[in-house]
Order: sequence, then structure tokens, then C-alpha cells
Amino acid sequence: MRAANGGRHPRIADFSTHLSGPFATRILTDLGADVVKLENPRVGDGNRGLSPFIAGMGNLHLTLSAGARSVAVDRRSPHWSTVVGAMARWADAVVVGARPKDAARLGIDFATIASYNPDVVYCLVSGYGEDGPWSDVAAHGQTMDAMAGLVPIEWDDGYPVTSPGWRSVGTSLAGVFAATGIMYGLFRKATGATGAVHVSIPVWSAGMAWSWRDLACLANLESPWNEYADLGTRYAMYGTADQRALIVAPAERKFWEEFCDAAGLDTLRDQGNWESGTDFGRGPDYDGERRAIADAVRRRTLAEWTEVLSATNVPFAPVLTLAEAMASEHAAAQQVLLDTTYDGQRLKVPAMPVRVADGEPTAPPGSIAPPPKIGEHTAEVLGELGLDLLVDELGAP
Repeated sequence: MRAANGGRHPRIADFSTHLSGPFATRILTDLGADVVKLENPRVGDGNRGLSPFIAGMGNLHLTLSAGARSVAVDRRSPHWSTVVGAMARWADAVVVGARPKDAARLGIDFATIASYNPDVVYCLVSGYGEDGPWSDVAAHGQTMDAMAGLVPIEWDDGYPVTSPGWRSVGTSLAGVFAATGIMYGLFRKATGATGAVHVSIPVWSAGMAWSWRDLACLANLESPWNEYADLGTRYAMYGTADQRALIVAPAERKFWEEFCDAAGLDTLRDQGNWESGTDFGRGPDYDGERRAIADAVRRRTLAEWTEVLSATNVPFAPVLTLAEAMASEHAAAQQVLLDTTYDGQRLKVPAMPVRVADGEPTAPPGSIAPPPKIGEHTAEVLGELGLDLLVDELGAP
């Protein structure tokens, strides 16, 4: 990832906290950006103190701050606006995570940042956006997903609880959209656009966008999109001999015939209506076909089916646990985990999946710089900004 200015990597000033903004800047870090986090000198960006803890730090900090630099400055400091202005002038892009009114109160709103740097790419990640009656509503974690219809509810002894294993969607997806918006803003600047670029990412809207299939159907058909369980016998999940789950998707004729050959379903091989190019298995023989496939799948273990179907072109997938996926040879080849160290302890950090290379694709990096301690780079960055005289006053380590 390169900027037009001498081919250097983009500079990102990150004023955000917790999930969405840090997720965006972690993506940009993996792409090569120089990310400087502006943190509270006492508690950091909020992620450091959230459990579970790994090597004495919050898991969220380990993952989302890896590879970044940290400047510690109190927002109540008389030097706050001086540091903000210097960071804005240094940066190609500024990331802020706040309600619009809070960004204005802290002097990190679009108008203020653009007054320091008229060519900046400014990205505001907020709970509910800058327009509408919810724009000033306080937001945190799953609350935005709840307002987007994304929180699955179970009842436990009369109390509503979120389903086990559920994870919030909007906060992470907003980070992806924020990184995308920032990259487009940087592209515009690199291709000659003048003036500041304003990128706005409401976490709630990111959650709504996650439901794009259902939104389109509800808006036009007044009913949600299909349930996967209802797609048909030829795009379904079946149980294996060892009580594991296997997804098979032979919904095209060539795949269906290969699957029937592999499963010993000779009587079903010639069945199907292929006029549209696909047959998901609906029709009068739906139930009978489902039972026949289920009986065939139950005769082999998941490992046996994986070996058998891997020799065909049939789309299929063993349903793995996250631990199994993480331990797979493919995960190692794709390097979904990067090596790092912290206080002498070797650790693993999840990688972002985007890679950019000049020409042929390059191998994954394999490692990443560790997440910074609070204010670890304050003196270094203030020196780059020409603010050396503030190092002692800010108590930089």
C-alpha cells in the first residue's frame, strides 16, 4: 500500500478506541501503513484492560494494536490541541471513533481536523451516524447490533440472554468498511483530488448492511431471504457415521452426477430438472431424496467423506470447529496467525486476510511487531512532529 508522495506508506493517526476504529487501523497496519494511536496515558484505548488477558494484556489490544505505535496524551492536557494539530498535519488519514457531538467537543471533528490539514482523509466511526434521530444515542458493543435486528435471543430462567457463541457483527464489519473508505479516500488524493475527504461509518449501518439479503427481500417481498435449511436436498447438511456434519452442494448437473457416483446413489443419478442450470432438490421427491442421501452419508465418517469427495469436483465442506480450522494445514499455509512477542513471551496474533503486492503475490509476512505499551512511542513521534519540547511535559517514557 503506497501513497503518491514518494512511494511511502500512508500515515494514519488513530484517535479511536475499542473495536471498530482499531479494527480498521489494524487492517491498514497489515497493509503497511504507519499507524500511530493517540491513547489515554492511564488506561490506553480501552482494549488493554478488557478480559480475557494474554501475557498480562487484553486480548483485544493484542490483536488490534499489533504493529502500531502509541503516543500517550491526556485529552484534558493544555497541549492536547497542539498534539492533535501536529498529528493531523503529519497524517494522510485520521480515524476517530465517537459520537459526532463528542468528536466536536474533543476537537477531533471533521471541520477542526480539516482546518489543520486541508488535504486529510477523515474517517468518523460512530454508533449511529451523523444524521437521524439516533445520531446522539450512546452506543457500545452489541447495542448497535440489537438495534439492527442481529442479536439472537434465548431465554434462561425467565431472563433473555444472547445465544452461546454469538459475536457482534457491526463493530468488526464497520472496521472493514472504514478501512475501505479510507483506502478510497487515499486513492482519490493519489489521483489528484484536492480538499479533505470525509468518510463516515455508522456501526449500526454496518450491521444493517450485513443483512443485505434479508433487507432486499423484506423491502420488496415483505419476507426474509431463504433459510439455508430450506434450500433443498442438494444444498444441505448431513450427519456422518461419527456424528459429525457434512455440507454437500451438488446443485449443478455435473456435480450431482459425480456426487451420486461417489455416494452410491445410482437410482438418483438421472433425477433433476436442469433447465435453469441448477436443481437444489425441490419437488415431489424432496423428502425421499433427502432420506436416501442421509442414509448414504451416514455410512462413512467425516474423514472418509473428506477423502472421497476431495477426489471429485463436488462442492462440499466438513463442518469444522474454529479450533480445527485454526489447526489445519491450510491455516498454516495462509498464515492466519502471525508470530509476535510481548515482554519476552512468544504469542500468536490473528492476521488480516488482505494482501497487496507489487506484481506477483508474495508470501505472508509470518510475523508482526508487538502491540505497544501505553505511550511507548511518545518521544519518538513527538520528535518526528517537531514537538520535542513537549516530551517532558507530557511525561513521555
